[in-house]
Amino acid sequence: MKNMIVFSLLLFLAAGAFVEAQQKEEKQFTGFWEGKINTGALSLRMVLKTFKNEDGTTGGFLDSPDQGAKNIPVSSVAITADSLKFVINAIGASYKGEIIKDSATAKGKFKQGGMELSLELKKVNKLTELVRPQEPQKPYPYKDQDVTFENKSANITLAGTFTCPKGDGPFPAVVLVTGSGPQDRNESLLTHKPFLVISDYLTRNGIAVLRYDDRGVAKSGGNFAAATTEDFVTDAQAAVEYLKSRKEVDPKKIGVAGHSEGGLIAPMVAVNSRDVSFIILLAGPG
Repeated sequence: MKNMIVFSLLLFLAAGAFVEAQQKEEKQFTGFWEGKINTGALSLRMVLKTFKNEDGTTGGFLDSPDQGAKNIPVSSVAITADSLKFVINAIGASYKGEIIKDSATAKGKFKQGGMELSLELKKVNKLTELVRPQEPQKPYPYKDQDVTFENKSANITLAGTFTCPKGDGPFPAVVLVTGSGPQDRNESLLTHKPFLVISDYLTRNGIAVLRYDDRGVAKSGGNFAAATTEDFVTDAQAAVEYLKSRKEVDPKKIGVAGHSEGGLIAPMVAVNSRDVSFIILLAGPG
């Protein structure tokens, strides 16, 4: 299990190094191969995208859509009538597969960090479009506003989204606090956006919501790596203070809903602030 998690992290962390290169250079792709690796803990989609270099050789990028990893440069790729091979030096990975006769499917092994996992890649004309039907679609039947607020004790600016039912209010309100690890305001993970879904449901049912990027993540200032749980408590307290400043919010009905580590942060905020009238713990520590 530990090795499987390491594999996932290696691939994910490598992706961040290539975002800038990806934005600077767009390729005209000549082929798409997609499949899934089953790590035991997770099933991860893999996509190989190939293109022609100026010298006529084949180049490629590897995507891991479920991890948000896109356009990891492939060091070398070779496609023949009976085999598909590629190497990715940046993440210490390689693939060698046999193309099944009279098909567009390669069956082989993906190797990385001492692990060897089966991977079947099928050549497709168009990549599979992933649809998350639970995600709300604009226009929303409520107010939706990108906002910033200050954590004065830490001297940082946090960024988030405030959603509010239509009307004058005042409405009850809740701050959503993410779990462990650097999270954006939607708590995006494996292409899911649970906080977006939760905030939409609550707002449609008469409750204003503030969700925000962790410090040092996306549009929020600060340094995530240097922060402790106690630091994140002050961020959530700053979010409560911000809600108190909104005329649409009932200051006597402000709560904090925390997921995972956020389920530890929420009661800490409640202990420190008389302005928190309720807390909700989602898979919080026992």
